[in-house]
Amino acid sequence: MSQQQEFLTFRLGSEYYAVDILRVQEIRGWQAPSPLPNVPFFVKGAIDLRGLVVPIVDLRERFALNADYRSTTVVIVVHVLTPEGERVIGLVVDEVSDVQCFDLDALQAAPDISEGVHSSFILGLATTQQNAQAKMVIILALDRLINEGVMQAL
Repeated sequence: MSQQQEFLTFRLGSEYYAVDILRVQEIRGWQAPSPLPNVPFFVKGAIDLRGLVVPIVDLRERFALNADYRSTTVVIVVHVLTPEGERVIGLVVDEVSDVQCFDLDALQAAPDISEGVHSSFILGLATTQQNAQAKMVIILALDRLINEGVMQAL
């Protein structure tokens, strides 16, 4: 029996990534956030989202990728579970692709070869067809990425 789940896919540089669609609150166009003092370089600042202060994390910089702000640059607002409870975080990405359904039982293990993305932040790898070409999608372990990769740095 397969365990199908929907994911929002997006592009960082030339690679495609995905997060659980149920964690996505909204997708917003890029606007420069208000800066925050004493935060890591990949935390761009914070925005006011209907009365809620939301820290903005540039995943491209977090993963040691080139970060150009273009018309396709967006912020994916997601819910993450932290030891202190649920938090809302904005993730800056190059562009949103689409919603894909992946079989969690068929995910491939992530090789530990990337300098930017630690394998513990990856749930697994999946492949999908786009324009008659197979593309690899890196499915992120969102809670682990934010808790270990971002919140510890804050």
